[in-house]
Amino acid sequence: MTAKNILDAASLAKWSIDIFDSLNEGLLIADKDGIVQYVNDQYLRIIGKKADEILFRKLAEVRPGAILPTVIKTGQGMNGVYRTDGKVEYIVDMSPIIVAGEIIGGVSIIRDITEVQKLSAELSRAQNRLRDLQGTVKEILSARYTFDDLVYNNAEFRACVTLAERAAVSDANILLQGESGTGKELIAQGIHNASARKHRPFVAINCAAVPVNLLESELFGYTEGAFTGTKKGGKPGLLHLADGGTLFLDEIGDMGNDLQAKLLRVLQEKRVRRVGELEEKEVDIRIICATHQDLELMVEKKNFREDLYYRINVFQINLPPLRRRQEDIPLLAHHFADSRSSAQKKVFKISAEVEKIFLAYDWPGNIRELRNAIEFACNVVTGDEILPEHLPRRILAQSDLDRFLAGGTLAQRVKEFERQNILQLLRIHGDNTAGKKKVAAILGISIASLYRRLQGTYHL
Repeated sequence: MTAKNILDAASLAKWSIDIFDSLNEGLLIADKDGIVQYVNDQYLRIIGKKADEILFRKLAEVRPGAILPTVIKTGQGMNGVYRTDGKVEYIVDMSPIIVAGEIIGGVSIIRDITEVQKLSAELSRAQNRLRDLQGTVKEILSARYTFDDLVYNNAEFRACVTLAERAAVSDANILLQGESGTGKELIAQGIHNASARKHRPFVAINCAAVPVNLLESELFGYTEGAFTGTKKGGKPGLLHLADGGTLFLDEIGDMGNDLQAKLLRVLQEKRVRRVGELEEKEVDIRIICATHQDLELMVEKKNFREDLYYRINVFQINLPPLRRRQEDIPLLAHHFADSRSSAQKKVFKISAEVEKIFLAYDWPGNIRELRNAIEFACNVVTGDEILPEHLPRRILAQSDLDRFLAGGTLAQRVKEFERQNILQLLRIHGDNTAGKKKVAAILGISIASLYRRLQGTYHL
C-alpha cells in the first residue's frame, strides 16, 4: 500500500494527447506491428495527408518507403534523416518505444526542411523532447504497484491477495467487489504486474467519474465529425490504448445499459469500432472490473445485464472493508505515518490513545479515509506525536468510543446498539447479499428493515 494518490490513467492519457496535439513538430506514433495509433495536425500538414488516410493503418502501406517500421523491428533509433515526399522536404527523428526491455512501438518527429535549417541549433532539444515523450507514453499506460506494495496481516485480506495472485497467471476477466477505499485499483495493478501482460499497457477509467454521454467516446474513441466538438483527426479510445494489456473499469455498476451491451460485444468478438467509424479493429485486452455495488442484486433488479455480469465475473474477489481488518488498522496507520515522515522529513509517532480511537472507529471511507486522517494529523501536529486532538473531528465524533461516552436519548442509544449488533453479524457472515440475507434471517427481520436499521432511518 502507498500513501501517494494515484492519478487516473484515463485523465493522464487525455492530458498527454492534448500535449502531443499542441506540438509545433509533426508527431506519429505506431505500435509494434507498425500500425499508426496517433498523428498530430502538424504531421498531417507537412506530409499533406488526411487523418483517415493514415490512422489505424499499416505505416508501410500508406507511407511507402517509411523507415519507422525498420526502427521498430531493429530497436535502433535514427536522427536527422532527410526525406522527400513529392515537393515536400523534411527531416525526421525516429526512435523505438521500449518498456521493460520490450519494443512496444515507435515514434517519429518531423520538421519542414526550412524550419530545420532555421532551428538546427535546437536539434539536441528535440532529441530530449523525444525522450520525454517516450517517458510520458510509458507512464500513462503502466501499472505502478505490485502485490509487494500491499500492507496487511489480516487473514481474510491475505486470502484475497492469494486469489488475485492465482487469477493473475490466467487471462480470465476479474471482478473486484468491495466498498470504496478498500484498495481495488491497487489489487488490479498488482494483478496486471503479475501477469504475462505486465510489459503491455494498463489503462484505467472510473465509469462513475465520466459523464454518461462521454463514456462511450472515452472507451471506443471517435472519428473526426462523429459528433459536435470532435477533435480534428478523431481520437483513439481506451480500448485501443489497452490493446495487448489490461483495461481496468472502476465502478462498472455505474455504466449504462446501452454501453453495457457494447462492452459485452467487445468481450465476445474481441473487436472495437470507434464512434462514427465503419471499420472494426481487433483488440487483445484483459478486463478487470471493480465496483462498490452489489452487482448480483443489480442483476436481480434488472439494473445490470446478466450476460455481462457472468462475462466479467470469471474470477470474483471480494475485498473486506477496513473495519473487518482490525489487526491491519495500526499497521496501515504506522505505514502512512512513516510515508509522511519521509515526505515531510520529520518523524511522526502515533499515540496509544489514537490507536484505540482508530480501532473503535468504523472507517466508512476505509483505507483511503485512514490515509487522509494520517495526512491531516501530520499537517496539524506541532510536535512529533499524533494525539487525539490532531485527528479530523468526524473520527472523534463518530468513533464507537466517543458515541457511547457522549451519551444520548434512550432511543438514540437503542438505535446505535442495534446498528452495532448488525455490523458485528455482518463481519461474521459477510457484507454481501448472501451475508445480509443470513443476518436478516437471524434477526427475524426483512432485508429492507436491515438496511433501514443500518442507516438509522426507522422510528422506534
